[in-house]
Amino acid sequence: YRRMEEDEERRLLRRAVASLNERERVIIDLRFGLESGHEMTQKDVAELLGISQSYISRLEKKIILELREYLNEPAV
Repeated sequence: YRRMEEDEERRLLRRAVASLNERERVIIDLRFGLESGHEMTQKDVAELLGISQSYISRLEKKIILELREYLNEPAV
């Protein structure tokens, strides 16, 4: 059952990430390696995208809150 639960959690997370706009998806993927399996630091993501590390930090917090809200919504 544990494997089934983990698979379901991954499916839900993928759906939540898909609900983000493109820029948010890119940031989350780069930071946490959801697609590539390679995590990057905020500093590395900021340099890659040409924005400040503090802005990446603020965006990351906002995105994670959005994902939590999405995941806590009742299933329809």
